Amino acid sequence: MATAPPLFPGDSMKEPFPAARAEEPRHVLEERVRILVKAVEQSPVSIIVTDNQGNIQYVNPKFCQVSGYAEAEVLGKTPRILKSGLLSDEFYRDLWRTILAGEEWHGVFQNRTKSGDLVWELASISPIRDDRGVVTHFVGVKEDFTEMKRLQDRMDNLAHHDQLTGLPNRTLFQDRLRQTHVLARRRGRGYALFYLDLDGFKGVNDTHGHERGDRLLQEVARRVSACVRETDTVARVGGDEFMVILADLQDRDTAASIARLITEAVIGPMDLDGVTVTIGVSIGIGFCPRDADDPDRVVSCADAAMYRVKNQRKNGFAFWEP
Repeated sequence: MATAPPLFPGDSMKEPFPAARAEEPRHVLEERVRILVKAVEQSPVSIIVTDNQGNIQYVNPKFCQVSGYAEAEVLGKTPRILKSGLLSDEFYRDLWRTILAGEEWHGVFQNRTKSGDLVWELASISPIRDDRGVVTHFVGVKEDFTEMKRLQDRMDNLAHHDQLTGLPNRTLFQDRLRQTHVLARRRGRGYALFYLDLDGFKGVNDTHGHERGDRLLQEVARRVSACVRETDTVARVGGDEFMVILADLQDRDTAASIARLITEAVIGPMDLDGVTVTIGVSIGIGFCPRDADDPDRVVSCADAAMYRVKNQRKNGFAFWEP
């Protein structure tokens, strides 16, 4: 009877099986080997076997499908060929500490395929011991969940970002505001909050249509974002309402300069698909802890200051006053 091929290159057919099964008939052992080989070869997850130095001795077809490497391209090499450069050295040190101690390791890899694409893989790595208990090999089982991760990221983006402008929405704004508040208190610093409401947006929307109105909001988002630092937060919190968190800012003169910069940017003519329009913006400014030491209260202060501008003159800015 023909025998099944060895599980790992260089291994004999009987090596993967404990001696306790030696009393079983040869044909039973051969059938076990055949089933095991088929199971590994046809597995829906990637399987990789290395020696105790990390040199690859076996990969199954699923590994080749996910990684893009042919079996001959990886045998004798180490899994370092898959490194994306996005995981820390400490991540790999922890992995090796665990498996060299003879323990199982579980974690998530962000690897790179032969073509350069990133893949997310849920992995388990286990030691393989000989009859004396010495670790001779490691076996890694990896499940590709890249598409699921992309879907999760997409759902998270939908939940926390305004789909029209790409800016953080009110939910993410509230989270960023609380983070800024906690960090400011820890450092003994403050921050400024701008509340923006567009002047004349409804007229553009009614006269030129909602599509141009949407284009206007996208352009405003771009112009306001260009006026602040990358570490600041610009969010769209309503139809034509935006908020800006300026961390580590307590100086009124600096805040006024930024408010003027935003105003000049927003009131500049906008070309909306062949139609040129101009609008204004009313900005209210609140400070923490000068005006309030509670993030919701700071929002209220900026909101009240913005409405004072809107009711008095529009197209300008004002600080909150008691």
